[in-house]
Amino acid sequence: MLLETRQFGHLEITDDDIIRFPKGILGFEELEQYVIIDHADSQPFRWLQCVDTPDLAFVVVNPVIFFPDYRVEVHAKEVADIGVDDPHDVEILVIVTIPPQIEQMAANLQGPILINAGNRTAKQLVLTNSEYSVQHSITEQLAHIQKLKERHPVAIVELTR
Repeated sequence: MLLETRQFGHLEITDDDIIRFPKGILGFEELEQYVIIDHADSQPFRWLQCVDTPDLAFVVVNPVIFFPDYRVEVHAKEVADIGVDDPHDVEILVIVTIPPQIEQMAANLQGPILINAGNRTAKQLVLTNSEYSVQHSITEQLAHIQKLKERHPVAIVELTR
């Protein structure tokens, strides 16, 4: 199938590439089919491209890249509708907002997207009882990580025998 995108032009996809959101994404509940586009120039960021609307794509990222302690605790009932039996089958992504002032880039840690890798079904959650917000600064987090590395440099140890 040929997918038209605003950002990347025409892309060839298969039905196996499509991720289905039975309840859509918040604010876009009527749009249920997306694909993930990996583009070398934007790594570690990825694109969650709507199949039915070429102009709709979200920048997403695995939150652990910038927030290593990020954890999502959900009741099994909350993810039953996407068929999650094993938490290891779930990929977590968060939507990233990239304003004109790049230093204000933020991740929505309160609304993670959970993708069941086995059946390609996904759901966006809203974490209500958590410390996470919809605007976690990525640049501030990078500065924080850098300060930690400066205080506690990582030593590489190689054992030989």
